[in-house]
Amino acid sequence: MKGISINGKKLHELMMPLVPYKNSNSVASLRYPKNRISFEQSERGVLRLIIPSNLALEMYRIGILPQDTSHIFPVSISGKSIGNYKFANFLYPNSSGHDAIVFIILQKQ
Repeated sequence: MKGISINGKKLHELMMPLVPYKNSNSVASLRYPKNRISFEQSERGVLRLIIPSNLALEMYRIGILPQDTSHIFPVSISGKSIGNYKFANFLYPNSSGHDAIVFIILQKQ
């Protein structure tokens, strides 16, 4: 299974902080395996990510996906650069069975 990196960060390695367990000093975190992160490339330079909504939120929170939609950033698949992209669109699924995923569309520059 191929992994994807955006802005130098492997999406399957992102550690998302969780609420600590009661009466515990331990640090809990969540990360999604590669099989929960999918993507599709088109011949028109469009890259469509299909990812868990929590991961999308974390990508914005820590700045992997910039708030400035004109910002260009590198994307790699399995360690190989596929070029520079910029944010094009953020879509929610139109069926109730998939409310835990989002679609992020990137356009090659």
